[in-house]
Amino acid sequence: MKIVAAAIVVLLLFLFMLAMMKLSVTIFFQHAQDDDEWKITFRTLFGIVRYTVHIPLVKVETTSTSPGIVIAHKKSMENTANSKEKRSKYTPKEIMNILRKAREFTERVVHLNDIMKNFFRHVSITKFEWQTKIGTGDAATTGMMVGLGWSLKYSVLAVCSKYMKLKTTPMITIIPSFHQAVSETKFICMIHFRIGHAILAGIRVIKHWRGNRLSEIKAFATQQTNEGY
Repeated sequence: MKIVAAAIVVLLLFLFMLAMMKLSVTIFFQHAQDDDEWKITFRTLFGIVRYTVHIPLVKVETTSTSPGIVIAHKKSMENTANSKEKRSKYTPKEIMNILRKAREFTERVVHLNDIMKNFFRHVSITKFEWQTKIGTGDAATTGMMVGLGWSLKYSVLAVCSKYMKLKTTPMITIIPSFHQAVSETKFICMIHFRIGHAILAGIRVIKHWRGNRLSEIKAFATQQTNEGY
């Protein structure tokens, strides 16, 4: 009996420590002419545990018999050798299927917007940098593109600061190129939240699943998994 009680206490302490741990997510995106690179890094336990998803190539294929989007990616853990690069291709049909699954998920969860808003209130932005250099070679169209770029950046920043805690001074720049065609951008965003808040959001999603039955959730997840193969 004492062993069972001790095991329960240890388990509760572990769950409490896990809930209080902070998770840091760094989103990096860089576009330079025809080269795109994505990198998402997850850190926790004071940076000791680190997991990175690296996407060095995003290419649209239109000349092959089956057009689609080709993504090269690799995953790595801290202090381990990088995994081999893998390439995945998504056809228009597969992309539409992914969007359909996402729509079905949003329709099955009642009050999903409120759940996400409540979670985002606990998310802090500690770094926000967005640098862009753009030009078409024509002064008039370049000026128009620069204006649209500023509108887009301020809109994204306004949404982020509305739903999350902005704890840094954003660094946003747009450099116009009036004499040559240029398309370059670099985006870095770092967010922090406690794992417990993410777990709580997941529990609320299960609780507000339409029908409120765990069997339906399992059936839906199994269906989506089978369709993915």
